[in-house]
Amino acid sequence: MIKKYFPRLTQSQRVLFEVSPFGIFLGMHIPLGDPLFVHLMMLHEVRSQPIFEMGRFMFDIQGTQLDFGETEYILICGLKVGPYVDLLYDEKGQSNSQLRAQLFPDISDSRLRLKDLEDLIMSPNHSALQDEDAVMLIQLVFMLKGLHGQDVKTGIPVAVYKFADNIDDWNRFAWATYFWKYTSRMMRGMFEKIEEFRQFKQANPESKKGHKYTVPVMIV
Repeated sequence: MIKKYFPRLTQSQRVLFEVSPFGIFLGMHIPLGDPLFVHLMMLHEVRSQPIFEMGRFMFDIQGTQLDFGETEYILICGLKVGPYVDLLYDEKGQSNSQLRAQLFPDISDSRLRLKDLEDLIMSPNHSALQDEDAVMLIQLVFMLKGLHGQDVKTGIPVAVYKFADNIDDWNRFAWATYFWKYTSRMMRGMFEKIEEFRQFKQANPESKKGHKYTVPVMIV
């Protein structure tokens, strides 16, 4: 996703993006992923209370145990660690964000969607943005859609805009800690759904009922 939008930046904007928290992904080989392979691996999760209490995940693949947790996640993604802060909490009221007012003065908070951010990046108006605003806009889309996996029709949390107003706070933010909390929580929910379906099939072997679950983007 970053490589899709990166050409929209000027040379000076590219320099700013390269030193931003998500600039590390520019030189990272990120395959599209194999959903069936990921699904197969998920079916080999070892479910035990001690592992759960440690906040880790374990998989048994043909007798080989793969242990995965926050440390491995941080080493792989290469982002900063630190105190956890929830950026997606439901804060009421107007955003009072300077960035939000500059980019979308004619769209209310309640009507603004992730798609509006994407459309602005690809529009001719993008070239008129200040360097810092153009770079932050792409980071917002990458964070919400690329890492969170949010739908383009999703609204933008007020807390995200307020946070994006301060570039220093944004750059110092513990993104690795934040996305590990989010990703591990999503994985817990995913594994619960898989286990529920496994139990259902054992009790109803003749059933043709299917089952859907979502794999967190950062795992694929």
